[in-house]
Amino acid sequence: MSRIFQFRCGDQERSVQVTPVDGQFHVLVDNQRFEIAVQAGELGRLDLCVDGRRQRVYVAHQGDQTYVWIDGDVHTLIKPDSRQRRTQAPGRGSALEAAMPGRVLDVLVKEGDAVRRGDALVLLEAMKMELRIQASSDGVVNKVLVRAGQVVERGQKLVEIE
Repeated sequence: MSRIFQFRCGDQERSVQVTPVDGQFHVLVDNQRFEIAVQAGELGRLDLCVDGRRQRVYVAHQGDQTYVWIDGDVHTLIKPDSRQRRTQAPGRGSALEAAMPGRVLDVLVKEGDAVRRGDALVLLEAMKMELRIQASSDGVVNKVLVRAGQVVERGQKLVEIE
């Protein structure tokens, strides 16, 4: 039986149909078909054989977000109806939070900077992945609550935007 998954990656919405067949998967992504064999490893690692080519992938989940590390790039997949994890304070804008525990690699903004939706604000390292924490809306950085090298916990506020 096939399953269809919808997700947003950046500004693009995608549909993926997955059909199990003889211990493998037929995967249809935007009308492109792949044959995939999967072997699960430890700590979110997957060893894939995609159309005969071996590939190592790391996957981490946080709420409606899924982080996928492939060939050194991290992709953030979000269910189409969800928003980037943030908290709202009445009349004060929003605060972006760490989706998982990790270490701050770099802070790319400072207080007073104007940012646009999708701009990278903080780089985190978690589970051997580099995660870009992006602005969920246009605004101005009100507070930077972390510094490079700092270890952060899941849900910890990183940047406040007005």
